[in-house]
Amino acid sequence: MTAEQPLDVLRLLHAGLRQRRTPQDVAAELLRLDILTSLDAAGARQLHAVARAARPASPFDCGVGTSMSTRWRRHPGLARAHQAAATAMAPVWLAAGAPSEPDASDPASLGRWVTAALLRLGLPSDEPCPARRTKPTGTVTLTYGSFSYTRRRTPNGRRGDTGGHADIRARLEAPARRERLAGVSVRAYRKAVRAVAHLQQRTAVLARERDREAAVAFGKSRLAHLIDEADFIECRFTAAFVAYFVARLGLRTQFTNGQQARPMDTLAEQLLRLALASPSCRPEVLAAVTVRRRVLDRLTDTQCGHLLGLYYEQLAACARVLRAADDPHRDPTHMVVRRGDDSSSWNAASRAFNQARTGWLALTDALGYDDVVEAACPGKVPALVASDVAHWHTVSGGDQHTDVLIAADLPVPWDVVLGDDDCPADLVRQVCRQHGVEPETTGWTSPYRQDHLERPAPAPDLVHGVQVSSPLLAGLLRDLGVFSGQAPSAAQVRMVDTLITAADRG
Repeated sequence: MTAEQPLDVLRLLHAGLRQRRTPQDVAAELLRLDILTSLDAAGARQLHAVARAARPASPFDCGVGTSMSTRWRRHPGLARAHQAAATAMAPVWLAAGAPSEPDASDPASLGRWVTAALLRLGLPSDEPCPARRTKPTGTVTLTYGSFSYTRRRTPNGRRGDTGGHADIRARLEAPARRERLAGVSVRAYRKAVRAVAHLQQRTAVLARERDREAAVAFGKSRLAHLIDEADFIECRFTAAFVAYFVARLGLRTQFTNGQQARPMDTLAEQLLRLALASPSCRPEVLAAVTVRRRVLDRLTDTQCGHLLGLYYEQLAACARVLRAADDPHRDPTHMVVRRGDDSSSWNAASRAFNQARTGWLALTDALGYDDVVEAACPGKVPALVASDVAHWHTVSGGDQHTDVLIAADLPVPWDVVLGDDDCPADLVRQVCRQHGVEPETTGWTSPYRQDHLERPAPAPDLVHGVQVSSPLLAGLLRDLGVFSGQAPSAAQVRMVDTLITAADRG
């Protein structure tokens, strides 16, 4: 092995921190990192067993390792919408001069450009109208003499309706337009108004999507996206643990009424011990993905304070997302998905909030800031459970988690984090004990500590949480809509039956 090869592997592992890689793919690269000699016999066997799943199982597997995407979904930005708005604004900018070009993937940069364009057009720069309707339009019955028929109600925004279409907002009257925008025709002015108002709506959607992406990234990989490459590659044992643990953190949830797989397994535990024992250990890199006490003890107070600020910023960002997504009419003791709920966004934000809350509690404990937690201890945010999983719990004799009932009796966490409500630790302890829960050991008033270690295993191919043995079959079943809750067509049912029969014969 040449001197350049380990460095190339480390850079590849660092690039994978921003992707959704499987543990078997990372384990296969760890074999090239020459760390087997540092593992004990059991750890070496586990690493080989996990890495073996990254290779095609047979020559007929066509090299397909997994049917699931290895990249996080990301909004591509508004390059086309901005280009259309910039073209429409070209005759309007002639007299005043156009502002600098914004970054079409950054909502803040686009927002500054839109604000300047709205001011130039004489339009208010307040919040835009919704880009999509969130309520059904309903129906209306029209009667003509003895004949009547029912049709869908005309949605707001049609010509002559004042229901919120961007084109009819407070446009300049003809005298004001001639004085403010001399030489600009009424057609060019109205075209610019439509294009800029449309871009304003799309920018608001992009900002919400960026918040959702940040929540997903933090909830699944903590602060791994902030790790600098130079710090990452300085210690190969630190890099090995971080890369493997981030892959374990990104495991997809399975359709079950029991516990999901925990991210820390015996192989990750051994890699963490090697990293902490290494002379070149970088504890600040480890602390970006795990806030275990033995890692935080290696940090200085300055490093802990910086990390505490990062975790609280993430806590506040998730609180704003949850406040915007909260339905005040929902029964907080019944967290089951209903029709129209955006459960994916809510669960991503709640997962990120709970992870940031755990990290914040661990850091306040490490720094000795007990008085901060005693004064304000936000509760956990329960996730929305799919109705079929909730029914499965019921028929198997289970019920909702006790944490849901505790959270319902406490002030909403996002108000506590944003300073609009109070929730002292004594109140949390009182409510927990009313429900028969010990607050210190269950993560309500102190950082949750997980002692159980999973056995290392490769990530299976899943179709809506259901495990499928073959990646090719998983991709086909996903295309057919199997396990999605949608009623398949007769042709799809026949195709699935044929596949199952062929698999039984094979």
